[in-house]
Amino acid sequence: MIFKRKWYFPVIALFFSTCFLGTISAQVSGYESAYPSAYLLGLSSSGVVSPNSMGTVYGNSAFLSFQNKHLVDGGVNVSYANPKTSPLYLSGATYFSYSESIGFGFRGKPIFLRSFPADERYSNYAFQGFVTWRWNEYLSFALHLGPGVSGRMGGYSSYSWNVSVSSAFQYGNFRLGFILESPGTYRFDKYLETEKLKERLPERLLVGLGYRLNEWIDIQVEGNRTFFEKSYTSLNGGKNSLQYPVHTMYAGNIGLAIGKIESFQILSGLGREFRADSNLRGFYTASLGVAGSIFPGELGPGYLYSISVQRSGLGVPERDGAETRASAQIQIQFQ
Repeated sequence: MIFKRKWYFPVIALFFSTCFLGTISAQVSGYESAYPSAYLLGLSSSGVVSPNSMGTVYGNSAFLSFQNKHLVDGGVNVSYANPKTSPLYLSGATYFSYSESIGFGFRGKPIFLRSFPADERYSNYAFQGFVTWRWNEYLSFALHLGPGVSGRMGGYSSYSWNVSVSSAFQYGNFRLGFILESPGTYRFDKYLETEKLKERLPERLLVGLGYRLNEWIDIQVEGNRTFFEKSYTSLNGGKNSLQYPVHTMYAGNIGLAIGKIESFQILSGLGREFRADSNLRGFYTASLGVAGSIFPGELGPGYLYSISVQRSGLGVPERDGAETRASAQIQIQFQ
């Protein structure tokens, strides 16, 4: 006999499971939301209601229309765990204030990332042109549109359109912001060299409230809903929707900035984020950063920097998803 009696039932079970469930395929690794700038990392923020252009240019760019400065921005971030170091993730942006009510720009930034704990790394970038329009002294809007691309083992995906709209309301010391984003659908023809993968990323709705207590202290609170029920992966034609409880799809943060960006600021933030995998896992973050002007006496105003670190996964072992992130950013403003 080819098989001993004890192997009968496992072999039969495997046969029927492949018949009814399809072929055995590679598992697709997950992802989590990215922090595209050091200023936002220091606040554990998505930039929905950030008052500073170092965060606004990568988040809710509608706030840029409340100032009349042009800017060029660049940054880098990296993470560490297990004990491995991720690739350097770059971001960059430029903005031109065309008039008192209209401005336009371009930005490239990571939307979703995955570096640890699995060896398979994942990145999703968007390269967007955007336009801002200030309706009146209190309310403004922005539209962002451009191609996105994802990277997994086996190479890069086809491109897809990433589109987002945002609005900003500012009255005195009070701020309110909204962002609605659709990252798109991506196709990998040689995922893990032999698999065909199609992946739709989830839309996100982000809301933020901010208030400047005085000229030295600014506080902000953000919340977001990620629509994982509309996302899916299709591996070799077999579609798999990510079915998570709705109450797990909410996240948010609280951030505090102390000081003035024209001289020196201390940034801090606490937040909750999640990783989309075989199940949706929540993590808590704590951040600390600094920002300010670069040698204002020698270079003059308009040269800004930010450096931040964040611990993601408080109380969680690194092998289960925790990591330490660091980011640096430089921005030049001019008129």
